[in-house]
Amino acid sequence: MATDWWLFLEQGESEKPAFRHYGWSFPEVTFGYGQDWKWVRDSVGKDSQKLVRRPTGGGIVRHGQDWTYCLVLPTGHDSCCMPPLDLYEEIHGAIARALAEQHIATSLKPCPEQKTRGIPGDCFQEPVARDLMTKDGRAKVAGAAMKRARRGILVQGTIDLSVLKSFSPNEFYGSFTTELSRLLGESPSFVDWPDELEKLRAPFVERFASLSWLKNRVVD
Repeated sequence: MATDWWLFLEQGESEKPAFRHYGWSFPEVTFGYGQDWKWVRDSVGKDSQKLVRRPTGGGIVRHGQDWTYCLVLPTGHDSCCMPPLDLYEEIHGAIARALAEQHIATSLKPCPEQKTRGIPGDCFQEPVARDLMTKDGRAKVAGAAMKRARRGILVQGTIDLSVLKSFSPNEFYGSFTTELSRLLGESPSFVDWPDELEKLRAPFVERFASLSWLKNRVVD
């Protein structure tokens, strides 16, 4: 979370999108910015000691068997003007096309006839419109949460690998970044992390690890 947030603030000063993906050293649980901490803690039970509140919305996500990514769209970029639901669908369309290259068929969850309001509960147990699903629509494959701020849009998303029969991370990464580049109208290029990254993100590590943020979204 700290690295994603640092990247969002840093890249917000530019006009170029940024993308990264990462794994998990051990299982953790993240939950949405607007969710009630006590409810989340009770819902995850024994995993409550591994909770981290995200800066983005959405519901509970259990990490460990997933492919996680972060996408930053700065305010000065054309993609930042895209309506949120359309952007959500476009990103999942890019994931679907990348998975199709590995012969993994998926589908988009259709929009409900009546809109419902409220904060999501368990992200992968309660799929919403335009989530990416298995071909038969029974299981959720990919979801994401967003935050729109003055600097742009932060997208934090994940793919549940446990529902995929076969998955090549390296092949998918190449295909997905190509699809994202087409979507955003950019040519991909690799950028090295700054040598002082640990120092730069240290304040955010402290923030996301604090009990005040975990419980009440308050920064000490």
